[in-house]
Amino acid sequence: MDGSDSATAPSPAQQTGLDGKSREGMIAESLKMNQEVQGLYPQVDFKEEVIEPTINLTFDIQERVDEANQRRYNTLIAEMLERTSEPDLAERLLWEARECLANYPDILAQFDAIFIGQRSASNVIRELHECMLIKK
Repeated sequence: MDGSDSATAPSPAQQTGLDGKSREGMIAESLKMNQEVQGLYPQVDFKEEVIEPTINLTFDIQERVDEANQRRYNTLIAEMLERTSEPDLAERLLWEARECLANYPDILAQFDAIFIGQRSASNVIRELHECMLIKK
């Protein structure tokens, strides 16, 4: 290895992930898709507080978490988002998804910052449910 690979490697923001899109591309697309939600919560900087951290977590899981835990995590999060109208079930799914990241402390810390942070998991589920209703 001559070291030239690192000079041409894309920056984390330019790396492609899901659907061949870069982090930057997915962030821009998410901002566009969530303009209505942002308008309802002007006090929240969705790009900095929600979208960028979530996209970065998604890419980091794809790049660094083993395949079995990725699949389980993605399945649980998708089901959790579908079941926000059932808060107890959705919260259980959120905690199960978190367990998939237990062997990846830096990624687990990102998850906690996004989904737990300064609030309870039940509040997160309620907020997600409100956002899902707006988007329907």
